[in-house]
Amino acid sequence: MVRNAQKNQTLKPTDRIEKIDDLGAGRSHYQRDYTAIIYSHAFRRLRHKTQVFFFTDNDHVSTRLDHSLYVSTISEIVCIGMFKKGFEDIDPNLARTIGIGHDLGHAPFGHAGEEVLNELAKDIGGFEHEKHSLRIVEKIDKPRDQKPVIGLNLTLAVRDGIVNHCGEDKSTKIIPNKVYNLDGKTNPWTTEGCIVKIVDKIAYLGRDLEDAIIYGMIDEDDIPGRIQAMIGSKNGEIVDYFVSDLIENSNLNCIKLSKRADKLMNKLIEFNYERIYNNENLDNFNKRVNDVLALLFERFFKVINEYHDQYLKYKSDDLKVNEVFGKFINDRKVLYFDEESQEYDQTKLYQRIVIDFLSTLTDNFVFQACSEYFLPKTIF
Repeated sequence: MVRNAQKNQTLKPTDRIEKIDDLGAGRSHYQRDYTAIIYSHAFRRLRHKTQVFFFTDNDHVSTRLDHSLYVSTISEIVCIGMFKKGFEDIDPNLARTIGIGHDLGHAPFGHAGEEVLNELAKDIGGFEHEKHSLRIVEKIDKPRDQKPVIGLNLTLAVRDGIVNHCGEDKSTKIIPNKVYNLDGKTNPWTTEGCIVKIVDKIAYLGRDLEDAIIYGMIDEDDIPGRIQAMIGSKNGEIVDYFVSDLIENSNLNCIKLSKRADKLMNKLIEFNYERIYNNENLDNFNKRVNDVLALLFERFFKVINEYHDQYLKYKSDDLKVNEVFGKFINDRKVLYFDEESQEYDQTKLYQRIVIDFLSTLTDNFVFQACSEYFLPKTIF
C-alpha cells in the first residue's frame, strides 16, 4: 500500500508487532485497527478530555473525542475525493484509522496538561502527546480479549501516522517521508498520514471558533473580514473550503493547499491564537492545571514509593483513587517491572509510571482524585 518506502526496507505497512493470520469478518488490516482503537479504553476516555475549553458542561462544545471523530471523517473524505480524481492507490480506511487514533495520548486538560506533564517528565525524556499516543497503542492500552501482549497491535502505517501527525506544525505542504519513522520527528510515511496531519488543523480551526462564540469569548463579526469573504465564518464553510482546496491541489507524493488557502489558514491560526488560545481566562485556568497536576504527581509518586508493585496494599487503601492507581500498575507489571526496569533506575521508573497514569486520566478523574486527597471528609 505504501508507495514510496517499500524499496528502502523489508517491513510492510501492514506489519504488526504480533502477527495476525486471520482478521475475521472479511476486514482489511486498517479496518481491524479502526475497530481496535474505538473499543480501547484510551479512546473512550477522550469524551471527558479537554479540546480547548476545560471541563465544559455544554454538550455542544467539543471534547477531544469529538475532535478525533472530525479528523477521522474529514481525512476519509479527502481520500475519497482524491480517489475520484483518479488516485486509485489510496486507502480511505488507513486515513480514517490514523485520524481516530491520533490523539489517544493526550493529557487531561489538553495542551495545558501536556505542558505540565512535559515539565514533570523532564528527567525521563519529557512528554509529547504525539509520542505518547504511540506509547498508548503499543504498550499502555490492552486488547479487548486480554491477551498477554500489551498494546493494540496496530499496523506499522497506522502507528507511523499517529506519532508523526503534529497538528501544531503550520506547514500546509506535506511530502511523505521515504521510510517509516516512529520517533515523531518527520512527516508521516504514507500519503494518508500526511492527509491527517493537515486535516488536524482543518478540523480544529473552525470548530474552535464556533466553541469560542458559544462561550462569548468572541463574536462572529470579530473574525477578520477577508477570511469571512473568502471562506466564511461557519465551521462547515471553513471545512468545505479547505477540503476542496486540499483535494484539488494534492497528489500521492505531496499533500498541499494552494498558496491562497495557505495564507488564509495561517491568518486564521493567528486569529485563533490571539483571541482564543491565549485568552486571559484560559491562561488563568492553565496555571491552576499546572498546580493541580503537580500536586497529584507528588502524591502518586509518594504512594508508589510506599506500595511499590504490591497490588494488595493499593487495593486495601482507604482511598479509591489509590486502588485505581494500583490496578493500573498491576495490569502492566510485565511492561514496567520485567521490561522497563532494565531501562530506568527505580526513581525514574516510578516517575515513568506516574506520568503514564496521569496521562490516562480524564478531566473528571483529576477532580475526583483531588477531592479524595485534599478535601476533608465528614466523620458523621
